[in-house]
Amino acid sequence: MPSFWSDPNFEPKRAFRFLIEFSPNRQESLQFLAKSVDRPSFTVSSNPHAFFNHTFYYPGKVTWNTINLTLVDAVSPNASDVFMKYLTSIGYNNPTDLETAIDKTITKRTATSAMGNFKILEMGTDSEGNSKAKGEWSLNNAFITEVNFGSHAYDSEEMIDIQLTIQYDWANYKP
Repeated sequence: MPSFWSDPNFEPKRAFRFLIEFSPNRQESLQFLAKSVDRPSFTVSSNPHAFFNHTFYYPGKVTWNTINLTLVDAVSPNASDVFMKYLTSIGYNNPTDLETAIDKTITKRTATSAMGNFKILEMGTDSEGNSKAKGEWSLNNAFITEVNFGSHAYDSEEMIDIQLTIQYDWANYKP
């Protein structure tokens, strides 16, 4: 059995080889603006049961943890504009008067529908060296819970980042 040191077909997944697929409000894809993204993670709670001098633990509920996505804000497509339109499309209105303050409300249906499908593609290569998805994470019922539009600074030449926090009910993985 050859070890991975000498197996030319062994290829580890690399942090910089990923693509995201999502188009908030069904606008153009923001795929090329992605700078970093967390992979899904979950937590299984544990429940203690004390019996005399011993404690035994039993698994409880599964909770999927939020992920963070960092994008570069561009002029075209203007990511700031995309996420401000997302906020409006999920049911938020600026409360300029009583009518607009009570006109709409945010629901799970509007938030997940406006988000669309969210996927993280883990890229690798095939036997000919061509780029190919080697794994795919799909986040189910995903919606944005936080948007940080970054900051400006006169002493910086860096691009402006937009940081998102995304909540979802569960994730699927397809190799």
